[in-house]
Amino acid sequence: MTVLLENYAIELVLVLLLILAVVVAYIWKKRKPSATAQMELILQSVKRDEIKEIIIPDGIGGLLEIEHIILMDQGLLLIETYPISGNLYGAEQIDQWTQIVDGRSFKFANPLRRIRTSRQALKLLAPNVPIFCRVVFNADSHFPKGKLEEVSILETLAADIQPMVDSPKFTDKAKTDWQRCLRIARKNGQAVMRDGDS
Repeated sequence: MTVLLENYAIELVLVLLLILAVVVAYIWKKRKPSATAQMELILQSVKRDEIKEIIIPDGIGGLLEIEHIILMDQGLLLIETYPISGNLYGAEQIDQWTQIVDGRSFKFANPLRRIRTSRQALKLLAPNVPIFCRVVFNADSHFPKGKLEEVSILETLAADIQPMVDSPKFTDKAKTDWQRCLRIARKNGQAVMRDGDS
């Protein structure tokens, strides 16, 4: 009987420890903000407005999807996010970049080409202000051979955008160009203009 009680007590302690571990893991996961929330916190102090997932003319008769544009006093910031982790290798002039994770290698298209094409198209709509670009990878991404100028990982994003924040301000021109972008852009097949926009 004593042995049964001891076994029952051990099982009860193990179950309680398992429940405690699950609760701690849940709290830990909830405590750490998502990558999107982390990026929003970093950009909060510099953005005056933003728009996500829009379609604009590409300048050569087609259309182009833009993931995220932020209106800043210094101009417009174009952002593309890549939820890719592991060691990343890439260069400006190569077509395919490489991701190495868990000893396996994967190829993906050079993200700088896409964002630079997007910047050229956006420049047609906003010709009076600088258009900054930033390709943002997960915090658990690493560039062992160094990352390029327009590339950030989440943990370096604040430092990487600081030179943009320190640039001259174009507040009135940025607002004017922003309004032009909103008039022309489409989201879900509809105009982007908001109530109160002129």
